[in-house]
Amino acid sequence: MKYYELLYIVQPTLSEEDLKGIMGDIAGRIEKAGGKILKNEVWQKRNLAYPIKKFKQGYYVLVHYKAEANVPKEIEERMRIKEDILRFMTTNMLKKDMAAYEKQQNQEAKDDGNA
Repeated sequence: MKYYELLYIVQPTLSEEDLKGIMGDIAGRIEKAGGKILKNEVWQKRNLAYPIKKFKQGYYVLVHYKAEANVPKEIEERMRIKEDILRFMTTNMLKKDMAAYEKQQNQEAKDDGNA
């Protein structure tokens, strides 16, 4: 399995409930394809560098996951269909980034165990 980072921008006019629905749908599809979600978080509503579909702002959502090599293509095909998603990009995570991420996860687990 490889580690991937997915960043997508959602229309700013959506309610918080709709945003959570989109996030849940994407995460569910990753897990249904055999992947594992490591992180799924909304950064916040931010200004876009240029207007996209007449929107000047959008909600940025970051997803870290690990999955087989065919999963990102399946997820991106689904995201192209959704009109609420303005842009998206999937990248492979670098080994040094994954090492730092796993170290952080281990530290958090150790801290939770001591609390």
